[in-house]
Amino acid sequence: MKLVLIGGLISLVSALGGITLQHLFYLLKQKRETRQYPTEVLFSKQTEFYDKAAKILPEVNGYITMVDVWLGETSPGAKQKASEYAKKSGPIWEFHELVESYFMYLPEKVLQAGNDLFSECMSLATSPTMQKSDRCIKLLFSFQNVIRECVGADKISDDLLRAFGVKEQEGVSKPR
Repeated sequence: MKLVLIGGLISLVSALGGITLQHLFYLLKQKRETRQYPTEVLFSKQTEFYDKAAKILPEVNGYITMVDVWLGETSPGAKQKASEYAKKSGPIWEFHELVESYFMYLPEKVLQAGNDLFSECMSLATSPTMQKSDRCIKLLFSFQNVIRECVGADKISDDLLRAFGVKEQEGVSKPR
């Protein structure tokens, strides 16, 4: 009888110990997941933004380029055509809406570059000039470079070049 009681007591203690350990491990896992969740959501939302921006940026580029082409024309109605086309700023507004809908997830650099691009493109839409179109193109490239920097694409490219033994050539600038 004593052996049965001792065996039962050992089984009870071992079961309680197993349940306690399982509960502690579950709490630790939950605590870790709670800390990771905001980071995962942030990364997911930023990636979502970059994917959507990659679809809109060619449209923005096309808009700026078309205005620039009309401004560069010397035909009699070219300035009027440039002004008319500049008012068709749909891609610019799509871009602005995208930036606004993800503003809380984006790094400050991306927000600033996106807002600068939007402001200059709206200025181009209201009074198109060659200087404004040039500035818009530069801001578009700058915005794309900021995204590449935040994503780390240029860093990966630099590392790959070093891995393949390619050295920087004189007069060739590295991507920023």
